[in-house]
Amino acid sequence: MIERIRHAASEAFPGIEMTLTVDGRNIVTVQGECESWNQLVDVGHFLAKQEGVKNVVNEMTVKGLVIPKKDYSQAKADGEAKGVVKETDVVIVGAGVIGCGIARTLAKYDMNVTVVEMSDDVCTGASKANNGNIHPGMAVKPGTLKAKLNIEGNRMYQQWADELNFALDWCGCVAVVTDERLMKGAEMTYKIAVMNGVHEPEVFYSAERALEIEPKLAHRNLDIKGGAFFPSFGQVESYEVVIALAENAADNGVEFMFNTTVADVLREDGQVQGVVTNKGIIKAKHVINCAGIYADEISAMAGDKCYTIHGRKGTLAILDRHSEPEFDRVTMIYDGSHLIQEKKNAESKGGAMCVTTEHQSLLGPSATEVPDKEDNTTTIDDLAYAMGTNLNAATGYKDIIKTFCGVRPADYSEDFVIEMSPITHGFINVGAIQSPGLASAPAIAKMVEEIWLEDVKAAGCEPAVKEDYNPYREARVEFRHMSREEQDQLIAQDPRYGRIICRCEQITEGEILDAINSSVVPTSVDAIKRRTRAGMGRCQGGFCQPKVLEILARELGKEWTEIHLKDAGSRILFEETRQAAKEGGDK
Repeated sequence: MIERIRHAASEAFPGIEMTLTVDGRNIVTVQGECESWNQLVDVGHFLAKQEGVKNVVNEMTVKGLVIPKKDYSQAKADGEAKGVVKETDVVIVGAGVIGCGIARTLAKYDMNVTVVEMSDDVCTGASKANNGNIHPGMAVKPGTLKAKLNIEGNRMYQQWADELNFALDWCGCVAVVTDERLMKGAEMTYKIAVMNGVHEPEVFYSAERALEIEPKLAHRNLDIKGGAFFPSFGQVESYEVVIALAENAADNGVEFMFNTTVADVLREDGQVQGVVTNKGIIKAKHVINCAGIYADEISAMAGDKCYTIHGRKGTLAILDRHSEPEFDRVTMIYDGSHLIQEKKNAESKGGAMCVTTEHQSLLGPSATEVPDKEDNTTTIDDLAYAMGTNLNAATGYKDIIKTFCGVRPADYSEDFVIEMSPITHGFINVGAIQSPGLASAPAIAKMVEEIWLEDVKAAGCEPAVKEDYNPYREARVEFRHMSREEQDQLIAQDPRYGRIICRCEQITEGEILDAINSSVVPTSVDAIKRRTRAGMGRCQGGFCQPKVLEILARELGKEWTEIHLKDAGSRILFEETRQAAKEGGDK
């Protein structure tokens, strides 16, 4: 096998000297030097596609490029010096949609679950910076774990939304073509959807059917030849989903530790023992790795170096809510001059113009391979790609109120890695969860629960379900969506709901206080933004940020200078500038 792969690699990349090895699991490790980062990624993908290869560990370098590496040494030293600070049954590394989904699922059992997160809040990585699509499953490779979990997760989302009270819009996705030659693409997408088991996909061959699906196409006067329709395409605000999962998990006894970086995984005689963090050692019987872009590094700490994450950055642009979305469904028009696809990453779905649950236009994402896993910068080219998905001629760059980026944690197999480690027992890998990870999240949580249950039962234990487990989360007050009568009644009960803090989004002091008093306490301005939308409007916090900061400081018992925008180091205020005036002096 290895000789066949070496021969194929030398023919595909004749100018690169590679050292290739393969282990008993058919995981290929490659070393050597490339000319560019994209070439390094191409080598990884090429090797992963060779027959029999399970995955690729890419240890190649790039000539003239320093590839950023995270240094865990100080965090490890700090944690070891502090010693054991906690003993728990399960440690979950990472508080994105996957980590929080698993935490909420395991919260039903009578045991201790601890989630550790390196940043200050839940949902600060890829789970935050995506377009919120609940993909139906027509854009994933048949036969993959991705395809299986995408379909299952899509069908489970309504239950999540009903139990956790977050907004879910089954808006559907329609692609129309105006050139009969492009119908082959629509038919192929339909066939893949059928193969994967997508719910009620449809291919059609008339303009009349297209207008039945999306009546707002009428004003375009297009010569529509046909297209494809996927009614099980949904839309959520991803941060709402993660916060709902986390709060329900916390309500059911899960503990969250923020600003807590895992620097090593403890193991003994092939069995996981816990993790070393900057805050101390946490002993655990199981460690579940949901660390996103750092999942491969956490896995390596556990002695299981079985895949490499290569960051794929996606840039999105959100438009002012006054720029009315042109269509109600996610709509794509293919007329032969659609140039977006020429620049599309071969492993990406390509992005689209979506409508959020708050009825705002969201454009993108792009898909650019980056060597820095924390590269969240917006480039001109990536923004142009995102804006290239804009189908509405009445809107443009002038309507952008916010651009943001997320780095997808892709591996070279371009599939999910979910398994009990065969190297370190008790360590469960849940890595390489890129799109459609959000859509797949309920099914991923279920799969991990099954892996954990099987292992616990094999050890002779029968996990008990808590009698008081409650899968439901109360709906939050959303003042902006209430009728005038409802608003008046609420204000009469609590005048704080009558004090508007964020004018753009009509967010009240009462809503901010509700967020602060929740089971997962927000401690930064951005954390409040994710829970309430304060700061998400046209001015992006220009007017409300000082008020939010003041409320946070007051309620948390902190000085104004102690309230950050997000993580430590993102200070908003540094020091008092009028100390004498504050103390009643005359200077």
